[in-house]
Amino acid sequence: FPVTIVSAEERKIEILKKNGYNAIRLSHNPPSSHFLDVCDRLGMLVINEAFDVWEKAKLPHDIHKYFQHWWQKDLDAMLLRDRNHPSVIMWSIGNEIPERADSLHTAQKLIDRTHFIDPTRPVTEAICKFWDKASYQWDTTARAFALLDVGGYNYEWQRYEDDHKKYPNRIIMGSESLPKDALENWNLVEKHPYVIGDFVWTALS
Repeated sequence: FPVTIVSAEERKIEILKKNGYNAIRLSHNPPSSHFLDVCDRLGMLVINEAFDVWEKAKLPHDIHKYFQHWWQKDLDAMLLRDRNHPSVIMWSIGNEIPERADSLHTAQKLIDRTHFIDPTRPVTEAICKFWDKASYQWDTTARAFALLDVGGYNYEWQRYEDDHKKYPNRIIMGSESLPKDALENWNLVEKHPYVIGDFVWTALS
């Protein structure tokens, strides 16, 4: 179980709220229960995220070595522990996953399992451009976005309007953006009802 200092968790959320934030996306693993207790009490909305890696590695000794055998147990543990926290508004199945546009079967089983345990909340994933696959174009992400309830865009706010023209039913969220782009991102949130929010990397480090 994570070791946490309750007063430190509370201080983080108080600082965020004083600076105008009303939601936090966790990166890139479940938080302590104390953290969610504080969010419940102080009124901070939460996107609870399960994985930073699936079956393809980002680092030599990350969870890709165990993902195939442990994904369901780990995902279930997060969902069953946290689903009664009113602060949790959405589940995220991954962040900048290397096989984000290729392992659709993996994404689908994560989504299906999440919906099975908690059919009340939407599922998202933080998707970035293909910096790791030069032959892939941005539209290659369409098949991954099509599986999600909410499409998470990492650092791709310039694509919101064009993507809406191509995929008018897609719900878009800025799952990660830079502080220098905060105004541009928020202007798009206020301008377009299909853009539901923006999360700045990183509010606290």
